[in-house]
Amino acid sequence: ARRAIRRARALLPPHERHAAELAVATMAKQLGLLRRGLKIAAYIPAGSEFSPWILILRALLGGVDVYLPKVPKRGRKLNFVRLDSKNRWKLGPQNILEPLNGEICSPRDLDIVFLPLLGFDSNLARLGQGGGYYDCTFEFRRWRRKWKKPRLVGLAFDAQHLEQLPVDIWDLRLDYILTGKKIWRQAAA
Repeated sequence: ARRAIRRARALLPPHERHAAELAVATMAKQLGLLRRGLKIAAYIPAGSEFSPWILILRALLGGVDVYLPKVPKRGRKLNFVRLDSKNRWKLGPQNILEPLNGEICSPRDLDIVFLPLLGFDSNLARLGQGGGYYDCTFEFRRWRRKWKKPRLVGLAFDAQHLEQLPVDIWDLRLDYILTGKKIWRQAAA
């Protein structure tokens, strides 16, 4: 299944990708996910992943603090480093650029996390790349009944929607998935 989704995602024409990326930045703003004063996390896209660059630029222009994930040397808990003009960069694991330096924000202190995904279903279950980093980093959210912070927002193309994903107990359930054509929301419990 992962290979088929990667292939479908890679075959999307550039104009469709760009239109979805623009639309998602607008949706995020309308949902109040890019308000000044919020601490948001995004990611640097790898391969054919949905690119959050337009969203990141809009956030920065609006006075939002943006953080990027940094993969740890050991374990699976991500750190988040503030994106600013003083960052120095290196290629991290999986050949993804990551900031070497900068202010660190704990996952619990983030307000919104925009995360990549390979596939998703209508229940907002997320199929990741398989590394388990996001599931491990935000596992603390599973023990909270009411207070769901940070909000977890998946970014994807419509082609990544699947009928139903097999879900393991440790898999994250997202609050929103934005595809550019649709806003998927978690049903009220």
